[in-house]
Amino acid sequence: MAETKPSPQGMVTSGEARLERSMTLLGGIALVAGAIIGMGIYALIAGIGAYAGNATWLAFTLAMVISMLGITPLIHVASAIPRAGAGYIYTSRLLNPLVGTVASYWAILGGACTTVFVSLGLAGYIAAHLPWNIPIQVLAIILPALFFVLYLFRLRLATWVQILFVAQLITALLIYGIVGSLSNPLHFSLSSPQGAGGLIMATVLCYSAWIGFQVIGETGEEMKNSRRNIPLALTIGGLVVLVIYILVGTTFIGSVPYDFEAIKCMTAPLLDTGASFLPRFWVIFLGIGALSAGLTSFNAAAIALPRELYAQARDGIAPMFIGKVNERTRSPLNAVGIYFMFVIFLLSIGLDINFYAVMAAVGILMMTVTVSIAAIKLPSKFPDRYDKAYFKLSKPWLTTASILSVLSCSLFIFLVLSEAPVVGLAYIGWTALVVVYHLLRTRWLESQGFNLKDRIRQIPGFDED
Repeated sequence: MAETKPSPQGMVTSGEARLERSMTLLGGIALVAGAIIGMGIYALIAGIGAYAGNATWLAFTLAMVISMLGITPLIHVASAIPRAGAGYIYTSRLLNPLVGTVASYWAILGGACTTVFVSLGLAGYIAAHLPWNIPIQVLAIILPALFFVLYLFRLRLATWVQILFVAQLITALLIYGIVGSLSNPLHFSLSSPQGAGGLIMATVLCYSAWIGFQVIGETGEEMKNSRRNIPLALTIGGLVVLVIYILVGTTFIGSVPYDFEAIKCMTAPLLDTGASFLPRFWVIFLGIGALSAGLTSFNAAAIALPRELYAQARDGIAPMFIGKVNERTRSPLNAVGIYFMFVIFLLSIGLDINFYAVMAAVGILMMTVTVSIAAIKLPSKFPDRYDKAYFKLSKPWLTTASILSVLSCSLFIFLVLSEAPVVGLAYIGWTALVVVYHLLRTRWLESQGFNLKDRIRQIPGFDED
């Protein structure tokens, strides 16, 4: 069947279907909190505590400040241009279409690797408790298939699933932190037992546990009162996570005698320490929290990242059928299906889980760097939207925040790639493929009489009525 040629007229036609605005502020907060916490607090707390000791609270706070600086430009642009597919829309409109396509596919690959990483982690956790000997990779492939079925029942259901998982996770971590702090008084220090180097290393690990803010920017056309609720969801969700991280981290380090090597080597730090002051039921509940942590991270990425494909399809960069909004679910179901097929393909390759984790961090951070650079152009490219943004910085402060974002994200990318240079090579190859695809696709669009330069002067989609 021949592909429908993109209309070179207006960005929105009377027949274009709208996405369903079903996500509330509570759903946005759950999306942010679930995306950030994920498996990080369960997997990274031992290393953080070993390096920082009683300065764990400080490492988490410093990491949050750096992370919030990194996403401030995203908050600004998202409140000015609340649209689905933030990575593509913002960079294609504020920089140029090629950069938009590259940044979008960085986000897609990074997000898909997040889903793969979590799938493998969940599969390993589940396999250990099953009476059957099912290979972890098989279980990991089943998980995306099950979640795709969930998305056949509208975003509203997926959002409520996210809220329930996050509620269980936060309850489990609060019980651990509160009961543990009553059993072992909390100690707060400004210095690490491993010195300044230890505090820096702990902060780097904490920064890894803060990655995930970016997902909310993908839901601009599916959140109610998005100009206001996206910044609020980011702020409230971030503060909730900070309280949880400080309480849990400080409780953990106060629950064990300080021994750098012994703490760093702990494989189930929260469950091991929780068993010393929690009744068995609550230890099990805390263990279920690990499952909820993985599922919330999985669900957040699966909700957000297909919107990148949807946004590309609106411009014809991706085939137009990918951007079709399903009449029953009011969501881009084709884009969701393709995203899950890509995840299953990555799982079938069978690479190490740590490789996928590093790929995830680098992809999302590179997209964040590009959006931060693009944000500087917002006042000049779309002055009316800049003026009406719910969260607004003056031009000098926006430029400063963007520069700080680029520097902080770039530093973290450098640190990660210095330890895993093969990931850098993987992204170089991926970027080359994307550039070739973009050039071939735009050449085809031009042959069909479609002017992409005219199209990107406008913002696609719908503002709220």
